[in-house]
Amino acid sequence: MLFSYPGMFIPAIFILLLIILAILLLAPFNLSLDLGKKGPLIWGSIRLAWLGIALRKVEISPQSADELLASIRKEKTGKEDRAVDENKTTGKEVAAATEKKNEPGGKKGREQDEKELDGKRERREKGEPTDATRHPSISSLIDVAPPLAKILWDLLRSIRFKNSSCRLCFGLNDPAQTAIISGYLWFLASALGIFSANISINPWFDGERLEGELIAEIEARLLSPVFAVIKALQVREIRLLLKEMLGWT
Repeated sequence: MLFSYPGMFIPAIFILLLIILAILLLAPFNLSLDLGKKGPLIWGSIRLAWLGIALRKVEISPQSADELLASIRKEKTGKEDRAVDENKTTGKEVAAATEKKNEPGGKKGREQDEKELDGKRERREKGEPTDATRHPSISSLIDVAPPLAKILWDLLRSIRFKNSSCRLCFGLNDPAQTAIISGYLWFLASALGIFSANISINPWFDGERLEGELIAEIEARLLSPVFAVIKALQVREIRLLLKEMLGWT
């Protein structure tokens, strides 16, 4: 009986879409971190979940930093090899298209390419950008910095830290730099409002050292970045910067 009339079907679909959108925006994403380093060994796990569903999970078995970097490089090399294979296939398609363009029937395509090249050459001679986007000016970046920093700050404060604990022992070659970095870290912890967490930052003044453990559960909602984007678009300086980068001015 609910969908007995055709006119009632569209409002029901609209309400259903609103419910799905509300769930996407309000349901929190949870990021669980368990990372540690002692001596040369590094271990940990990273888990991203939404509504109790694990979206991504990465396990780092105890290994040295060199072994971890080697495994990352090996994975990257594998991706590059796959990309090379895809480019070979794409190259064959491009060669076939070029051969087809060089045929008598492809004269129109060559003329269009020549017109595009002439247009880019003319814009380059006039000092205009040849692509769709432009580099923003220094004055625009200076004008947009204060409102953008405030929006990013509000966005950062919307992130919740739960069940967090951090133990860090670090040192640099320069004791003065070690003390400065330690002060910055304490300031960052205070700014993020995570003083309630079990935090221990111990500067090491007898040379280079980096050891510690981080256990944290971070919660955030998509509503916060969406609201931040809407708030940013209401700022005149940010709108002018976007128009300048898109070449609308």
